[in-house]
Amino acid sequence: MGPSSKNSAVAKLPSRPGNHSPLGTVPAESKACIWMSAGVLSYRLCDRAFDCEHCLLDKALHGGDGGSASAWTPGEWGPSGYRLFPQDRHFSPAHTWVLQMGSASVRLGVDALVAWLLSEATAVELPAVGTWLERGEVAATLLAKGGKLTIPAPISGRVLGHNEAAQGCPELVVSAPYGAGWLIDMEVETGRKNKQFTQLLCGPDMEKLSRSHLHNFHRRTDDLLAARPGRVGATMADGGKAVTDPRAMLGPARYLKLVQELLT
Repeated sequence: MGPSSKNSAVAKLPSRPGNHSPLGTVPAESKACIWMSAGVLSYRLCDRAFDCEHCLLDKALHGGDGGSASAWTPGEWGPSGYRLFPQDRHFSPAHTWVLQMGSASVRLGVDALVAWLLSEATAVELPAVGTWLERGEVAATLLAKGGKLTIPAPISGRVLGHNEAAQGCPELVVSAPYGAGWLIDMEVETGRKNKQFTQLLCGPDMEKLSRSHLHNFHRRTDDLLAARPGRVGATMADGGKAVTDPRAMLGPARYLKLVQELLT
C-alpha cells in the first residue's frame, strides 16, 4: 500500500497535516495520494480513502501486480525454494526460528520475513563457541548497506557452533534462511527446554503474526515518507524514474532502523 505494497488488511491512513504541498495545492476536503506525499507524483488526490490495495495506479507504480512485495499466501514457497514458515520448527515473535537438533541442542536462524525485508547481507558476525546467551541477547549481527541488524536469541543456551559457510557467504542468510543460511547451534538446559519452547510459536501462528508486523512496517514506511517528502531523491515529479523501493526512498540507514524494530 502506498510507496510500499501492503498485505491483505486494508488500512485507512491518518490525514496529513496541512493542505498545501510544494508540488500542488490539496483542497481542504481532499487527501493527497501517498505517492504525491512521497514526491513520486506531482499531483494526485486519493479518491478511495487510502484503499491502495485495490488502486490500479498503486499497482501500476509497483509494476503490475506488486511483484515480490505482494502479500504471500498461506503455506507459500519462498523465492529460493523454502516454505515461508515451515512447521518443523518454532519461531520467536522477534522473527528468529529454533529447530531441535538433538535432545539438548537446537539450531537458530532468521525467518523469511527478515530475510525478505533485508534482501542483502554483506557480513555476518556470530558469538564465539562457548558463549552463554540469555533469551533476547544478541545471537548474531547482520551487516548490510546502511548499517547492521542485531538478531536476538529466541531462547537461552550455550553456543555450540556457528555457520562458517554463512560467514564466508553472507548472502546465504537471506537466500536460504531455513537451510544453508542458519546462524548458530546452541545447547539448552533440558530442565528449561520445555518451558522455553512454550514461549515460541508454530509456523501458522508465526505467519499470522508476520502479516500483522508487515502491515505495521508498511504503515511506518508510509508515515515516514509522507512526513519527509523531500528526501526520496529523483522521482517522476522531477523527470526521474519512479522510485518504488522503500529502501531507496527512505535511505538504507532509516530502512534498516525500521527492520530492526521488528526484532525488538
